[in-house]
Amino acid sequence: MVRLDFMRTFMEVVESGSLKKAAKNLGMSVSSVSFQINSVESFYGAKLLERGTNGVKLTDEGKIAIKNMKSILSSVEETRKLISNIRGDKITIASGMVGLNIIHAIQTLLKSSYPQVEVNVALRGAHECVKGVLSGEFDFAIAGDILDEYLEFDRLNWEILGEDYLVLITPPDHELAEKPVVTLEDITKYPIVMLNDNYGITTSTKKALIASGVKLSELNIAYTVSDFYSKINAVSSGIGISITSFIAACKACEVGLVKMRKIEGLKSKRNIYFVSSKLSLESKKMKEYYEFILTKGRQLFEDFATQCRCFE
Repeated sequence: MVRLDFMRTFMEVVESGSLKKAAKNLGMSVSSVSFQINSVESFYGAKLLERGTNGVKLTDEGKIAIKNMKSILSSVEETRKLISNIRGDKITIASGMVGLNIIHAIQTLLKSSYPQVEVNVALRGAHECVKGVLSGEFDFAIAGDILDEYLEFDRLNWEILGEDYLVLITPPDHELAEKPVVTLEDITKYPIVMLNDNYGITTSTKKALIASGVKLSELNIAYTVSDFYSKINAVSSGIGISITSFIAACKACEVGLVKMRKIEGLKSKRNIYFVSSKLSLESKKMKEYYEFILTKGRQLFEDFATQCRCFE
């Protein structure tokens, strides 16, 4: 059986691009790094790295093996953190922007029903949330999209928490804000503000546009931002229009920062997911928290969607 630290050394070599750089980063001799790489290759029974004067390169077998190593190390770290959290009676819930308006209500309800639990909240892009669940950084996550690569992980558990749909947001005085019907063709005529690909709203938008017959090359993506608040501010300031989550943008619309419009012809519906690892649900305590959040979260999303007054 190969040691886990040898796997970490292998990954450092691949990441740094050479044995010499990896040895320097790890504070080890090159011969020690080489020994560990040889041990990993012996364990897998194949040559995993091509070593040359310009550094190292993964072989086809190496590309398969490193995926396995990442999964093993991630699973070990997830288990370690889960055991630590259970013993300390604390949980961390991550949320993408779609959960922004309900996540702190869930935190309060959990603390009310389970006073002994330390409940932490982390706001991230949806894909960082899911990745954090897989790595053990977060116990649970609310996400508006799940990448296909994450769905391939057997360790991931998810259920539908609610429904959302994509809408157009514009500056309050924009001409599309008063147009009776906004079409897909309309949105190709104006500068568009987008979040980066860490956010579920971005991947959801791209999927919806393609499914609705719009090529991404047809869009005038003029400005890409790194967080949701910058996106709202950019639209409010007149930099461009944007396609975003109805639920996430509702409060900004209600206070007059932006105007919200439906887009005719856009396949706008999307699911909101509640994500955990299957391993965490092996714990009776974590399973109870999971069921509590799922039940309360579904009700909160349903209530919030009916209370938003932006289209009245």
